[in-house]
Amino acid sequence: MYDYVSGRVAVRKPAYAVIDVGGVGYRVEISLSTYEKLPREGTVKLHTWLRVTEDDHKLYGFFTERERELFLMLVGVQQLGPAKALAILSSVTPDSLSRAIEEGDAPFFKRIKGVGEKIANRLIVELRGKLPRDAGEDEGSTSTTKDAVSALVTLGYDRRQAEDAVRLAQKGLKGEAPVEEVIKRSLNHV
Repeated sequence: MYDYVSGRVAVRKPAYAVIDVGGVGYRVEISLSTYEKLPREGTVKLHTWLRVTEDDHKLYGFFTERERELFLMLVGVQQLGPAKALAILSSVTPDSLSRAIEEGDAPFFKRIKGVGEKIANRLIVELRGKLPRDAGEDEGSTSTTKDAVSALVTLGYDRRQAEDAVRLAQKGLKGEAPVEEVIKRSLNHV
């Protein structure tokens, strides 16, 4: 529902921030890594995710889109809720998290408070091969590439499959093509 909030930092605490957007204060649950990047004052833009339950509405905020993507993937793991996902993102960097999952490093996860062997193994099994690649790894990490991948993911394709399809589609194009053309060609490769 809310893709991001942009406004003045009114309150900055390790577990949450309050962002003043046009006179309305939005309380946003954050990870420690987002907290460390937040300015003490001034304006900020946080990428968000809203969780609505029967008795609660919580807004989660992330300094980068990559951190939000990782959070959403963590929340999608069976029996791993938003609080534990934030704890994981507060304890490790996105790069080390991705690397540990891809390498099947269960002891890495057991060092995180609240993560035991069952959850560590579940993270590895459910997320291996599905995590978004680091933007620095992709040779074509332009906004067109990102938009095309996002469009394919929205259509229901797996992120890794979408990234591969976009990469293949762009090989046949000379220079920067419109995103619509890249998406159209990518659909031939999924």
